[in-house]
Order: sequence, then C-alpha cells, then structure tokens
Amino acid sequence: MSTKTPITETMSIPEIVAQYPQTQAVFSKYGLHVAGYKALEHENLFATSRVHQIDLQAILSDLNQAVN
Repeated sequence: MSTKTPITETMSIPEIVAQYPQTQAVFSKYGLHVAGYKALEHENLFATSRVHQIDLQAILSDLNQAVN
C-alpha cells in the first residue's frame, strides 16, 4: 500500500518533478521537456494537457504509476 500523495490535475509540472524526479521520463514521453520550459511553471497539469492536446487521464495514470 502506497503512502505517497497522488498526482492531481491541479499540480504544476515543476511541483510534480520536484516531489517525484522520476516523472521527468513520463513528461518526456508526452513531449513535455521540463527543463528550461518556463511556461510550464505557470500552468497546472490540467491547463498543460489542454494546451498540448494531451489526454489528461492518460498522463495522470502514467505519472501515478511512475511514483508508486
């Protein structure tokens, strides 16, 4: 049983990566290269998924699998 807080759509990508560095690979899989991309600092995961046309439920599932 995991005690980690699940990743949610209201979290920012820098917040997620700071807590769970292993998620960088998931973001890369979806074409989001976190390092140096300043716009991602101001958007939550929901907004980022809309802007980049990424299936929100799919990325949330992959991110949470990566941290558990």
